[in-house]
Amino acid sequence: MTLITSTGAGVLDRIAASRTTSTYRPAGVSAQAAGAAAKTAAAASAPTRVTLDATSASALVYARPSTPGFGPQRFWANARDDGLSELMTRNSGKDALTLSDRWRGLGGGLLKQFADTGTAYQQTLADYVPGVDAAGATGTVEGTDAAATAAAAAALQEQALGGVSTNAAEVSLKIQTRSGHTVELKIGVNNGDQGGTRGLQVGIKSSGALSSAERQALSALSDGLDQALEGLGEGAPTLDLSGLTAFDRSGVLTGLDLEIEHPNASADVPGKLQAFSLQLGTDTKSVTMRTTSGEMNLEVDATPPTGASNNGQRRSAIDQLLKQIDAAADRAHADAAMTKSFKDAFQQLQAPPVDEAPASTGSAATIATTLAKGGPDEVAPVTPSMSDGLRSQVQSLQSGLADFKADFSADSQRTSRIGSIQEAGHTDYKISQTTADRPSTATGGRSVTQAQTEELDASYQKSRTFTLDRSTGNYDAYTVQDSKTITTLIDTVKDSVSRAMRKTDEQRLKTFSQIENFKPTGHSEWPSQRSATERLR
Repeated sequence: MTLITSTGAGVLDRIAASRTTSTYRPAGVSAQAAGAAAKTAAAASAPTRVTLDATSASALVYARPSTPGFGPQRFWANARDDGLSELMTRNSGKDALTLSDRWRGLGGGLLKQFADTGTAYQQTLADYVPGVDAAGATGTVEGTDAAATAAAAAALQEQALGGVSTNAAEVSLKIQTRSGHTVELKIGVNNGDQGGTRGLQVGIKSSGALSSAERQALSALSDGLDQALEGLGEGAPTLDLSGLTAFDRSGVLTGLDLEIEHPNASADVPGKLQAFSLQLGTDTKSVTMRTTSGEMNLEVDATPPTGASNNGQRRSAIDQLLKQIDAAADRAHADAAMTKSFKDAFQQLQAPPVDEAPASTGSAATIATTLAKGGPDEVAPVTPSMSDGLRSQVQSLQSGLADFKADFSADSQRTSRIGSIQEAGHTDYKISQTTADRPSTATGGRSVTQAQTEELDASYQKSRTFTLDRSTGNYDAYTVQDSKTITTLIDTVKDSVSRAMRKTDEQRLKTFSQIENFKPTGHSEWPSQRSATERLR
């Protein structure tokens, strides 16, 4: 028998020793797990005894240590033999770069699976990549504590899976049913570059058992959720909410809240999504969005305008207001991406449902209102309504839009033909509409007042060459301050309109200052003011 003893400082021994003495511990791994892995590496660096005996090959005693720390490891929280786990695997590939890539199909897949099974679901995928000095071990070496090795491996998996939620981009969807249950859906995406573990985490559950109709309504929202996430997850977010805004068409759902938080959006890239919220209810619909360039807010009355029976009037009013927003944005040199998102949100929340029926004052409308509010006990007393003919007259004199309030505030940049920033500025824009309808003691009829207001406050600075550098104190400065109010007054008597007037008050001011060495050397102003009253009837 020949005995070979290896005690020299060979290459493998030096590598193992370096792992033992290193103090590096990767993010998301506890000190206990790292310590256990270090002990395993130390055992691997000890002298190795190999026994060779030609007469007894079975007496060979040698175990090569396994060091998974040299490469990435994938962990799953649960069995991965279902379609959603396959989607998660696909969305974690090397080509999955944007949030859209990581979200693709997951939201709709969760809704469909829940609609099919009615049972909760949860899964986590973690792609853990340890540092080169933090090699763990799952194999065994003669003399190594196998229990400690197994404990280290288990702790590593637990920490890796738990780290997926650390600083992750999170999608949260809550849907309320008419029966009183709440369905909650969550998707977490982690790129692993902010202290957490790269991976995906999904889940869906309900506060109670759902009816077949409620599950069908959830399934009907699946494509709309995927469309919304697809647009919001791109580099410059876009809004496609049309598949969600009709959430209550089935009559069994009463509320939908979609929230997105992206804490790791790079502040150095203009227009990156940081937060988004869509809230749809029986009374109001709202959208808020924050990007690295600014934020916007929009709230729309969910009930149709008084007597709204003409979808054509509503669409025409939406087109007119979108042109009004475009004109203000052009005058302010506002951020193009924020302006587009603002217009998209307004159009999609104001758009009438495809199957919207004309309003009625008959018993059928009363019954529909009663059902929408949950039952006869919840019907509040209402003032006597107008006749259908009078309602139609009043509606034709109003804007046709549901009442709303909206604003956005955003930084802007424009580049020169050589690609450098030539202009930079900031815009604050607000627009709203309110409608009041009350009995008129003077005429015995009704008095309707509708007011639409618009405010614009903007400033921008422009280089006289190709590149703006405000630190030199040499540039052109512009400011824009506009305000506009349109008030419509309608008085009725019996079944006719007795008076209808529209008053417009508008003020506009644009200024220009030529700045040289931080001091204005030239200044110009263009003020304008207009007030007009128009008799409509």
